Amino acid sequence: KVMSFFMASACSQEQKLGKKPKMYQPIFEITPEIEQHFDSPLRVKAEATVEAIALSKSISSATQQQQVELAKASGWGTLTDIWVKANHLGNTWQYRCHEKLSQLLTQAEIQAAKSATATAYQTSFEVIRAMWDLLGDIGFTGGAIVEPACNTIAFMGCQPALMRERSQWVGIELDPIFAQIARLLYPEALIYAQGFETVSLSDNSFDLAIGNVPFGNYKLYDPRYAHLNLSIHNYFLAKCTDLVRENGLICLITSCFTLDAANTSFRKYLASKLELVTAIRLPDIAFKRFANTEVVADILVFRKLTETELRATNQEKLSIS
Repeated sequence: KVMSFFMASACSQEQKLGKKPKMYQPIFEITPEIEQHFDSPLRVKAEATVEAIALSKSISSATQQQQVELAKASGWGTLTDIWVKANHLGNTWQYRCHEKLSQLLTQAEIQAAKSATATAYQTSFEVIRAMWDLLGDIGFTGGAIVEPACNTIAFMGCQPALMRERSQWVGIELDPIFAQIARLLYPEALIYAQGFETVSLSDNSFDLAIGNVPFGNYKLYDPRYAHLNLSIHNYFLAKCTDLVRENGLICLITSCFTLDAANTSFRKYLASKLELVTAIRLPDIAFKRFANTEVVADILVFRKLTETELRATNQEKLSIS
């Protein structure tokens, strides 16, 4: 059912256009050189992140070589150690990174960076590619895609080439520095430099929501979802549910507590709108290589129910009652 929908959707897009989707030249993609960089020691990754930030502040468009350097930015989570004053004794790499960032960033940007160290991480390219393989097996061939909390929107850089030709991207990144890096890497994408809760996007307008959402037992304020009293990761999932079309897919990395929480109310809410296609629990070291952190997370894939399916479900509930 899912496969036939996306094959038909891709065909109808080409018919409307009267030609193949426009190709952007050059298209940036994650290369083996970039992947190998993330096997480097923490010092090397931190220094590369600082250099990428400096570069992003000095250019309005990027050459292909500059894009390679920008793509080595790991996220604020890699820079946690540079804010610890005890690490500044002597000419340490933490001290050097701290001094350079202090010259590059405003006080507001520094405070935002410190606040983001707990959640702002680059997702493993291996995990990203596995997610695309999974979506391809389901039958997804392209379409309108949204990535909330996109960091440098690496999901786009790892998307299979043919699928990417058929796709249009929207990324949302709270941090303006990493939003700018995303724009420099993928100028064909529409990038919002603001919080997901403040972005106004039309319901039922995307074929796929994909990404690695922030985890935590804290909340964002969005009056539309306030009655649900959601943790941040569940909020992202709830909003994505409204953004995707009927039969659209949601493929997110989220906290294990989305499925494991003792309170079942949110899972019941999801079940009233979505079909769970698959769930994969990642090992707790899945983010160690890229982000220097260990968390338990799940890849969850959902399909949004159609109006016909929702009516049938509601009718069944009425019959039972």
